[in-house]
Amino acid sequence: MTSILLLSEPDLVAIGLTLDETLALVEHAYALQDAGKADVPAKVGVHPSHPNSFLHAMPAWLGGERPAVGMKWVSYYPGNADRGQPDSTGIIVLNDPDTGLPLCMMEGMYITFLRTAACAAAAARRLAREPKRLGLVGCGGLGKWSLRFMRHVFPSLEAVYVSSRRPESREAFCAATHASSCSVMPVGDPREAVVDSDIVVTSVPPTDSPPVKAGMLGDDMLFIPLDVVNSWSPDAMQDFDCFVADSTEALAQRMARKLGRDMPAAKPMLATQSLITRDARPAKARGRMFVGVCGIASIDIAMAWAMYERATSLGLGTRYRVR
Repeated sequence: MTSILLLSEPDLVAIGLTLDETLALVEHAYALQDAGKADVPAKVGVHPSHPNSFLHAMPAWLGGERPAVGMKWVSYYPGNADRGQPDSTGIIVLNDPDTGLPLCMMEGMYITFLRTAACAAAAARRLAREPKRLGLVGCGGLGKWSLRFMRHVFPSLEAVYVSSRRPESREAFCAATHASSCSVMPVGDPREAVVDSDIVVTSVPPTDSPPVKAGMLGDDMLFIPLDVVNSWSPDAMQDFDCFVADSTEALAQRMARKLGRDMPAAKPMLATQSLITRDARPAKARGRMFVGVCGIASIDIAMAWAMYERATSLGLGTRYRVR
């Protein structure tokens, strides 16, 4: 008989993957990618008639001593929250690398939040210089995990300023995450979260009025839009001195769609894989750096495989017989 292990979000939380373990998994996946030991095709997507919606298929294979293969199927339907439903949903399917048989199906958004924030933190700790102030624009799941990881990799943080569309959401976020060693304060104007911050992390839905405008960013800072292109206005492009991305091709394509033209050729761009595995640095050591986390499936699958192995050893999940 063939069975598939089903893992819910509570199962994944119960596994108890630590922040350090998560960062190590992210960096290992980057190393495999950099060494040519991963097969990560471009996302395949469909775009239903619902405005700005999409469903993406994200397959990946990782080699090395512990091979892994699988796919994430993720959807985004903005406006679902107004109907009491999540805007984003995801499912990850893992297959046996030797036989191709399906092994596990798990909830995908928990890993998506975890790995996206971890990717940002992994890049940031190689670029930032003992940051004191963090700005968060958007305080949903990505904002929550970003704060956890940034606090973890930067003990130097002293203050966090949080902006969001709704006052009640940012006030509740700040009340739940405030700490004596690092104050977390709500601000009504996104400018207050951006100006003078050493690192700015944004996670906002598509909007006709992006909160980050030209001239708002400090001279030496990291700008990490986990929404990639939603949070900044096109005129802010001129403010960035260099770019870092886990997929330079994907970032260039999304930038081109955002700007209506290709990115300026004079702007240097570095792959996150090189930054992490070769300890590379942008040609310009200081300046405003744009860090793009476009989302490569190898990170999801590396983390999902670790979750699957841990869940199996702990006896978590539910078995579903398929044959």
